Amino acid sequence: MTTSDNHTQLNIDDFANRFRARYVFKKNVNALLCFFIFLCGTSGVLYSVFVYHNSLFDRLRFMTIWGTIFTSVVSLVFSIVAILEVKKYTEVTSKVVYFLRLSSATTEVVILAVVLLALTPFIPDVPDLNSYTGIMMHLVVPITTVMSFIFNDSPIGKPKLIEPLIGTSYIAIYTTVMTILFGSGMIPSSKAPYSFLDFSSNSMRFKITCLIGVFVIGYIVSWILILLNMKFSWIWFTDLKKHRRRG
Repeated sequence: MTTSDNHTQLNIDDFANRFRARYVFKKNVNALLCFFIFLCGTSGVLYSVFVYHNSLFDRLRFMTIWGTIFTSVVSLVFSIVAILEVKKYTEVTSKVVYFLRLSSATTEVVILAVVLLALTPFIPDVPDLNSYTGIMMHLVVPITTVMSFIFNDSPIGKPKLIEPLIGTSYIAIYTTVMTILFGSGMIPSSKAPYSFLDFSSNSMRFKITCLIGVFVIGYIVSWILILLNMKFSWIWFTDLKKHRRRG
């Protein structure tokens, strides 16, 4: 083997070692971030029940509560998965796993979008941004969940046109169930958590527009999250590639 060959071999070995170290660091960061999301989401729900003395059953009317519970469970699972990936130095690549995380991230973006829209004069709802529960559920959990998905999840390639709809699965289930419950009168309109579910007031055009808007926003958000994930998930290793070229 020539000196040049030895130099190349050393560079490749060095790159492989640095890549492995960066991979382990990335996974550890994701494990901690997912566990942080789990703690924030869980504490937000518990704070609402035990400090504000709200009935959990009553609060389940809200998409935010269901979404936070869903995201918290998914985040805890992925925290454990990330730790196992580090120990076995492997990548869990599965469309089911990916779309589960995508659905969680999409849900949190929609929750954040609903909160921001409610701050405008066009939506009569008033979001809670003053309490610990409100801050955790409406700001901290959505933002950290989206950041975790974009920068840490392994892309599965450009999806088919219909696949981003899977990212709206939680939103679709919640909206469908609640529309049936409030539309049929099984739950009185006075308990409606959002104005478009109040079938005793507001115009039908308003309610239909809101319902369609939720699904459209969810679909668009899913696409954007997928594209951002494809673009930024490898940012952890960009400097390694540049360093290798210099070597």
